[in-house]
Formats: sequence, structure tokens, C-alpha cells
Amino acid sequence: MPEQTNGRRGRSLRRCEQEYDELKGQLFKQGYVLQGSLTERWNQCGKPECRCKDDPQGRHGPYYQLSWKQRGKTKSMYLDADQVQLCKEWIANHKELDRILKRLHDVSLRMVNLRKTAKK
Repeated sequence: MPEQTNGRRGRSLRRCEQEYDELKGQLFKQGYVLQGSLTERWNQCGKPECRCKDDPQGRHGPYYQLSWKQRGKTKSMYLDADQVQLCKEWIANHKELDRILKRLHDVSLRMVNLRKTAKK
């Protein structure tokens, strides 16, 4: 019976190693990563005769803004339309990176458990 358990454990270890290697490969395929939030704003100016004062559909914009945290403070910058598309892709890359790192962590925990029980 111990041989069968050891065989299953060995297969599980190999599957974990294979999954870990695949995840590492996905890390190297990631493009630029950016953590933050994108907002689209339509502003009302201060000119009393401007159309934006009375008509919400007449507001100025869109203006795009990227916001992020840096050393505990919120930072932001305005972007043009081309930059917005890049930032959307890079923010998606960051979310994918987080997903991959979580899976690497989970596989590592499984490996620790499999190796711990192997020493008993």
C-alpha cells in the first residue's frame, strides 16, 4: 500500500512541477503591466455663456485620467485616446499577472504539502 501512495504522490508532484513550469512560461509572455484606474470625464467649464452650463450633453470632453497609488498617495495624469488604449491593455496585463502569481502560490502550497507528507 505505501508504494501506491508514493506513486500517487510522485504523479502529483510531477503535475505540480509541470503546472509551475507552464505558469513561469506565462510570466515571460506578459507585456507591460500597469496598476491603476482609468476614468472618463466630461467637464463643465466656468464660463457663464458656455453651452455646458445648462446642457449636461454639452459638457467638454471626454478627458481620460489614469490614477494610481504611489507611496501611499494617489497620483493621476491625463491621457490622450492612444494612451488610454495602451493603459487598458497594460492594466489587463497586470490583472493577468496577479492571477498567474496567485496560481504559482497555490501550486507552491500544494508542493509543500506533498513534500511534507512524503517525509512521514
